[in-house]
Amino acid sequence: MQCNRLAIWVCAACLMLVAPASHAVLQDEIQVYDDEINDKGEFSLELHVNTTPNGIQTSSYAGEVMNHGNTRLTPELAYGLGHGLEAGLYVNTVFNAGNWEYAGYKVRLKWLPILEKDGYDFFAGVNLELSNVMYQYEQSRYSVESRFILGKHIDKWLIAINPVLGYQLSQPYQSTSPEFSFGARVSREVTPELALGVEYYSDIGALNQTIQYQQTGQAAFLMMYWDGKPFAFQAGIGKGFTQSTDSVTLKAIISIPFN
Repeated sequence: MQCNRLAIWVCAACLMLVAPASHAVLQDEIQVYDDEINDKGEFSLELHVNTTPNGIQTSSYAGEVMNHGNTRLTPELAYGLGHGLEAGLYVNTVFNAGNWEYAGYKVRLKWLPILEKDGYDFFAGVNLELSNVMYQYEQSRYSVESRFILGKHIDKWLIAINPVLGYQLSQPYQSTSPEFSFGARVSREVTPELALGVEYYSDIGALNQTIQYQQTGQAAFLMMYWDGKPFAFQAGIGKGFTQSTDSVTLKAIISIPFN
């Protein structure tokens, strides 16, 4: 029975990995949201580090800074509000052509009202985010997104999916319809501190566009997740599968302890 349920979740995730064309988006955070959330009054600090040794070198609009050869360093501060709510702030920086550059900031509010620890069969919620990013990193400076969170623990397995709907709010690139993207994670606990898994990301554009696979972003990451001493972190290497996706991306998320 447990194997059948696992297969159903994997198939459901795979069926949602087809997407239409996309535009440039700052890769400050590459992760699949699961059921982690701060308790009321709890602070946390994470450092998102992503680098692209082999990526696309042709810009999609004038003045765009490409991911190829640069590194994104993004601190994220989060605070638990209680009642399944958590607030967060990202400060985006990019190491580009030998210089550190400020790229913008993002604020978010995560809500996880359904958790397995509270007796539910799965976990579910949503993360709402507002972005203010410099033009050279995103064609629309202001944007909003709703990242839906759905998943389940099955024995030592974790399955999580994140359908995302976004809107670009400012010129010169402004959404005419919702833009869709998707992330999925399947991982298995190896020891109480270590898990290994795979993440898949499908970047999408406006839903009113015709689907052209080679113009979508499609990438998979081999991942490890460490939740032990001296601090928790996750790290992975990603491979792009289309001409509109960077070929190789390395990523890590480091949890910085306050105490």
